Amino acid sequence: MATAFSSLRARLFALLGLALLLLLVPLALVSVKEAEKAAAEDLERAIFSRLFLLKEEGPKEEALLLELFRLSQTYGGGVGFVVRGEEVRFTELQDWPLPESLLLALREGRPYQGVWRGVLYVALPEEGGGFGLAVPLEGVSGLGRRLLYRYATLGGGLFLLVFLLAYLALTWALRPLSRLEALLQARSPEDLSPLPEPPLSELKPVVEALNALLSRVSRLLEELSEKEAMARRFAHHASHELRTPLTALKGYLEVLRRRPEPRALEGALREAARLERRLSGLLRLSQLEAGGLRPRPLDLKAFLAEMGLAVEGEGVVLADPELLALAVENVLENARRHGRPPVRVLLQREGEGVWLWLVDSGPGFPEGLLERVLEPFVHGGEGMGLGLALVAAVARLHGGRARVENRGGAAVGLFLPLASLKVSPGAPFREGG
Repeated sequence: MATAFSSLRARLFALLGLALLLLLVPLALVSVKEAEKAAAEDLERAIFSRLFLLKEEGPKEEALLLELFRLSQTYGGGVGFVVRGEEVRFTELQDWPLPESLLLALREGRPYQGVWRGVLYVALPEEGGGFGLAVPLEGVSGLGRRLLYRYATLGGGLFLLVFLLAYLALTWALRPLSRLEALLQARSPEDLSPLPEPPLSELKPVVEALNALLSRVSRLLEELSEKEAMARRFAHHASHELRTPLTALKGYLEVLRRRPEPRALEGALREAARLERRLSGLLRLSQLEAGGLRPRPLDLKAFLAEMGLAVEGEGVVLADPELLALAVENVLENARRHGRPPVRVLLQREGEGVWLWLVDSGPGFPEGLLERVLEPFVHGGEGMGLGLALVAAVARLHGGRARVENRGGAAVGLFLPLASLKVSPGAPFREGG
């Protein structure tokens, strides 16, 4: 049963069939009952009319019985009767039972009409008694059966016709679903473009949800692709950066193997320390990329003032104090090595976040490195090129981003979420810029 109604079309047709049955069956029963009632009332009025005419004509008893016999045959059978005191004469040899209420009405001089034991009794009073007809209602009951038979045949045909038309109408109405299904089946797994707007308003929420899902999957794939490219660049640069001190260290060790040489020993120790610094920087960068954020509301002006920096502007952000301090220290170290003090600190509110800018007084970034300076191992000939990469990693962990510019000196900016926002670690928030 669950399989039979797993299709939307099957469910709609089942509901349609049930609705038609619930409409037609009660309608047929009510119609039959009303038809039987109307037929009985018409028969009753017709018999009353003929009996009143007979009463006006005033025939003798024998002639009255003959007329009553003719009337009983006219109305499909039954029997006529004449009541004289306690005596009752019938138009047939066999006596018919008469209801006590009929005899009582005639004795009281009242006309009578009623149904008793499936027979319609109609009688008019006369002096000393009365007369009337008893007509079985088999014809009226037969009318109901005939109507039900007609309903079953013609109504059944009409039911099938309506069901067929409804099938065609529902098939046409569900065509947008079929087109959407065909469109999704024809799509390649790489096609994540939005679906076109459907013609049915009921389908719009479904298509909008699918488009939102496709957009999220597309963004996720872009992020994965970007991270994969970054990982490849990271591995390439890491191997290059580690190969240089390793090659030098190997050379120094070859010299030491042939003969003791103090300068070779110093060089080996120097390259080992250099290699250790690179490995330490790589480890710290990988730890940052792995997460571990503990954010809390932070007043940037007071926080940076504790680090001995003069700050222009204000802003309360949601940040991890330890990681933010690491990022600021790396920017300051980069300014000491490649720029000149002093370092200006600017806080600028933008959209749903705050830009933290640190601008040194040096010559600025080389134009050829400006677009890549936040990537690992990118440097101008000195250092390891990991300091600003750590700054970018800290910004990403807070759901923000980092940016570098030349503003009369090297400017490094971190965009951090306002403290009023609820931002998950690593989740991007809407940026004003």
